[in-house]
Amino acid sequence: MSTYQQQVHCSASEIDIDFWKAPEGIAIPDDELSFLLIPDAVEAMAVFALSQQVHQYQQEQSPDGAPITRALMATMGGMLPGILLHDHLGKGRPQGTPSIEFGTIGISLYKGPNERHENPQVQQDISIPILDETVLIIDDLGDRGGTMEFLIQYLAEKGAKKILTLALYMKPMAMSACPVDFFFGELQQDTWIITPREYVETMVKRVPIWKSRGANLAECRRRLVDIIGYPQALTDYYLEEVFAAG
Repeated sequence: MSTYQQQVHCSASEIDIDFWKAPEGIAIPDDELSFLLIPDAVEAMAVFALSQQVHQYQQEQSPDGAPITRALMATMGGMLPGILLHDHLGKGRPQGTPSIEFGTIGISLYKGPNERHENPQVQQDISIPILDETVLIIDDLGDRGGTMEFLIQYLAEKGAKKILTLALYMKPMAMSACPVDFFFGELQQDTWIITPREYVETMVKRVPIWKSRGANLAECRRRLVDIIGYPQALTDYYLEEVFAAG
């Protein structure tokens, strides 16, 4: 069993935080991508580490600098890390630092399956006032950097005083195009990250491709469960329908 597979299946007390800061995805037969499944416990641990980075910034900036007063979760990617961060940055904020109001902004990158917009599209506008505020943008992944770059410009046009950025993971293209202020780990560009919010979504997107390349139902199940590390019960519940529809 590889280190990756050991870490995907290990208990919370056995998680190796250094592994998850620079994890390598696992290869799948006949697929140009590698895959990285993030267990719930790993995401929670990564967000805790990120919250400590933000706490340090807040302490350094309070009271006379530019501490964060607003946080915007980019939907859908920023929702899960944002909700977890809310607990740390709201209830767990250091004494003497300001409270942070959380909101959302809805961004779309795709017109349809594998068909990207030329530029990100705002589907749901900013849900909280940000004029003259220091705003933290929250997302789960910096892939090419375009989304974060777009959001920074958009928030500046809406009157944010200062804009900071946070992502759970960053890839090299995003690091080069639009590095963030806070991040937990780094991935290779060809890694398909599977966070807890998108286990089913990834099945729906990838199983049909495997099927089109010759994989049968049993092989798709083996790839999901034995190689990538999907939960058996979740795979059993969804796979047959996803495979039939693909």
